[in-house]
Amino acid sequence: MTAPTPEQLHANYVHALHRIARLGPEGEAERVGPLLCINAGIGVSKFNIAVVVDRVTDPRRALRDAMDWYAIRGLNPRLDLRGKADGPLLAASMLENFQFWWREPVMVLHPLPASFSGSQELEIREARTPGDLDLYCRADLEEYGDQEFQLAMVSMAAGMSGVSMHLGLRDGQPVARSMGVVHAGLVGVHNVYVPPSSRRRGYGAALTAAAIDSGRAMGATAACLQATELGFPVYQKMGFRRVDDYVVVGRDEPPT
Repeated sequence: MTAPTPEQLHANYVHALHRIARLGPEGEAERVGPLLCINAGIGVSKFNIAVVVDRVTDPRRALRDAMDWYAIRGLNPRLDLRGKADGPLLAASMLENFQFWWREPVMVLHPLPASFSGSQELEIREARTPGDLDLYCRADLEEYGDQEFQLAMVSMAAGMSGVSMHLGLRDGQPVARSMGVVHAGLVGVHNVYVPPSSRRRGYGAALTAAAIDSGRAMGATAACLQATELGFPVYQKMGFRRVDDYVVVGRDEPPT
């Protein structure tokens, strides 16, 4: 396989977003003109994501139609826009008083290395059972308290084809996790997390590698991800290269 195109990278991201489309009983995803509009069904703006899925000929009209779709539901949208492809829509969002939230580097790894160095400290396994999914969500208890919400998300993801979830355990306790989503020969790596007390030990790289290896077993020949500021140097060291950015904007104040 040749290196994935920007269109293939975006298609993988859009596919992965469907895991949040029905988190709540009123969740939904619908095409509105050239945008896919996702209502997670939980009333939280940062999960109500709209992304471009077709050519945009009239950015202001496309954006207003999407805003109307959300407004009918009493919601404000978040837009995830590609830095290189969605500039006109980003400009239109500024005219509609959207605020800059953050920027996520889009990174790709191609070709995949034959193997990755592991971590001798961790037991790494795929999360398949209800107990493992619970451990997966408990990995971030050190910083967050939304495990019930997370369990709804991972339970939804577990029912999607091409999805694998991975646990890193130290002395039986969850200290790292990751998710792989395979679509059209490309594995997207998501939800990589290591709590502060366990960082700088190579756990994030090890769990990223676990997601990639699982994707490779399902036929993937390249990997992609959206990097946080914390994860970016880790992925660079693994061989990922930056090819674009998602510029994230919203009508509300940026989430803390």
